[in-house]
Amino acid sequence: MIYYKKLQNLIRKEGIPAMKETLARIQQTLDYIEDNLKTEISPQELSALAGFSPCHYSHLFTKTVGMAPGQYVNSRRLCRAIYEIGKGKSVLDAALEYGYETHAGFYRAFYREYGCSPTAYLKRHRPAEPYRIRLDQEGKLLFSIRNARKMLAAWGMDKCEIRDIYYEGSGQVSEHDFQVGEEWVLKLSPSPGRLSRHAELSMALDGEGMAAAVPMPVTGDEQEYLAQEGALFGILCKRIQGERMDGKMLLEQSGKETENHGACAFGGLIGRLHEILARLDCSFCEESNLYDEVLSWALPAVQEKKEISLPENFAAEYIGGFGSLYRKLPRQLIHRDMNPCHVICRGGEMAGFTDFELSQINLRLFDPCYAATGILTENLEKGLTVAGWIPLYHDILRGYDREAHLIAEERKAAPWVVLSIQLICTAYFSEKEKYARLAKINATVLRELVHRREQLILTEKNGNED
Repeated sequence: MIYYKKLQNLIRKEGIPAMKETLARIQQTLDYIEDNLKTEISPQELSALAGFSPCHYSHLFTKTVGMAPGQYVNSRRLCRAIYEIGKGKSVLDAALEYGYETHAGFYRAFYREYGCSPTAYLKRHRPAEPYRIRLDQEGKLLFSIRNARKMLAAWGMDKCEIRDIYYEGSGQVSEHDFQVGEEWVLKLSPSPGRLSRHAELSMALDGEGMAAAVPMPVTGDEQEYLAQEGALFGILCKRIQGERMDGKMLLEQSGKETENHGACAFGGLIGRLHEILARLDCSFCEESNLYDEVLSWALPAVQEKKEISLPENFAAEYIGGFGSLYRKLPRQLIHRDMNPCHVICRGGEMAGFTDFELSQINLRLFDPCYAATGILTENLEKGLTVAGWIPLYHDILRGYDREAHLIAEERKAAPWVVLSIQLICTAYFSEKEKYARLAKINATVLRELVHRREQLILTEKNGNED
């Protein structure tokens, strides 16, 4: 195992220009693999295409992608095959089409990769159509149960059962987290810094009495929580007892608010989280400027997409409206990824938070606004309308206000924070082919919220009725 303290030495050894050239060559072979999954692919033709010797190519590929070339080809074939089986093709036909000589051979390969039979997998999941892997867009390496099992050797748990984590609310399978047995969650990332943030914040919240996914030290070193396998880093966290919250639950509880139930309680819990985070040492967390991020990237990216068609004067109104308020808004350490699925419930009551990898110093208003928009985008295809969502948005902010006490400038800025979040989400998802559906949803929400932004202003009445 190589730990976090050695990461800088690896980067200095490679050099940034050389790394970019290597990525370009590896990407060329990834594209070739994707186009030829139904034919035989030899290591020799891949290495020749990349311009490296077979041995050097295998080393670079494994270092970049996280698995050997042959393992990657097998993984992509299985991914394509299970998608087609889910669409109605027979297991045998799919197996033969993707180069497996027998049904039994396909079954064994699938079980090694996914930890269950194809039939069992399809009972639990609806496979999404596979998308092309783009190393310049992924921002991370490829994660698989195989790599997760290798990582678990750092804790002596590589023989434990490993399962995907499925988010019922969004219908997504976690790309980087795996459940280990019944009590643990393994989090993988190419960024040791993100995992370290999660570990630091989870331990701090646990010390304050709030439910959190506390990490387990690696075997033989009580001070080290981070492990590495290949180019992936991981931490093993204690699974918080309970269920991940579904935004639909808050919609169903609308009008039945209690201290521990409903949207107002959700906002209050975020406020209590912020009270704890504000007391912590945040020197290890990066700072983010929401206003600059939107002006320099998200807004121009969205404006380039003619199908979204924002009003001609929107940019000027954004600069005048949000720009005049931004520097007056309170900033602190926040969660930054306040999706409903990152809230843990016990017995129907909200108990704590998980997934702090993206935590940063930003506007404190970001978290409750992100929580609200997350519920909207998650449920738009399930019948929720923007008009029907607005009361829930105000309930979340009212609950947050009770704990955090919003200032006048925050009440005025809330619509601009919501629109900033939607601009960022629309721009981000639009850049990645695999998120085309989410890009469309967020663009739809953005357009309607632009026209309804006056309804998002927080007054004393709708901000705090107590």
